[in-house]
Amino acid sequence: MSTLASVDFWFEYASPYSMITALRLLRSLSEKTHPANEILQGLSSSQLPDLEEVHIVYRPIFLGAVFKAAGQQIMPNIQVPVKGKYLFHDVRRSLDLLGIPGFPASRPANWPPNTVLPGRITWMLAQGFDYVRALDRGDDAAHESAGSRNLSQTQTKVLAEFVWRIFEAEFIAGKDIGSPVVVSQIWDAYVAGSVPEGKDGALPDGKQAVALASQQTVKDGFRSSTQAAIDASLFGAPSFTTQDGDMYWGNDRLIDALTHHKNRKLLSQSAGFSVKAKAGSPSM
Repeated sequence: MSTLASVDFWFEYASPYSMITALRLLRSLSEKTHPANEILQGLSSSQLPDLEEVHIVYRPIFLGAVFKAAGQQIMPNIQVPVKGKYLFHDVRRSLDLLGIPGFPASRPANWPPNTVLPGRITWMLAQGFDYVRALDRGDDAAHESAGSRNLSQTQTKVLAEFVWRIFEAEFIAGKDIGSPVVVSQIWDAYVAGSVPEGKDGALPDGKQAVALASQQTVKDGFRSSTQAAIDASLFGAPSFTTQDGDMYWGNDRLIDALTHHKNRKLLSQSAGFSVKAKAGSPSM
């Protein structure tokens, strides 16, 4: 994995465009191909990226704090009614192309939801299976997370599936992703239920995982992830940061971010966006 370029994917569960990115990454990690892949080529919002040379670092954040630090209104895309209407139309269109029908045509009454619990549990899973097991055992080692920069391909796929299923529950099924019951069911189906018990034991079930996500070390970790986004001068989601400290914003810039390591020699210094995050810093 050390030979791969890494790109940090900063996302928030209240962000519909983060949902599209999560699906595109999952498809590329798990399926490699898609029945409509030829149609999607050249579409910046829907084309499946090539991840052969890139490792994705999943970094969930709480976007409200990022907006506040950037001096923006909360959920700026919906402050102008016609812009909010277009947002849901645009996301629905992209998901239709990706074979996912059912995205709401207009803003649901209960949106945006409380995303703190799913954000915390995703941060916890992004630290790796060993971290979750250590946390479950009460080991001191759980206080020193390696972060998703060091996840195996198998663990990254499980994480990517879990992230997508949270989005799917929120926007397609219309469920309350702030509910411990909903989050625990998704964990049971796509994390605990998909990872066989190994020499280090099984992963905790959904109910226990939700309880672990309320521990102070996880709360602090998720808060640190959000602070890292603020320190990196991020102002929205999804965003992507590269190893050399450049930043791309928006689902339609995913492939640009993933190919940055190949194209950076072509970029003038003035063309870059120098962020404050230290390259190679551990995932929070």
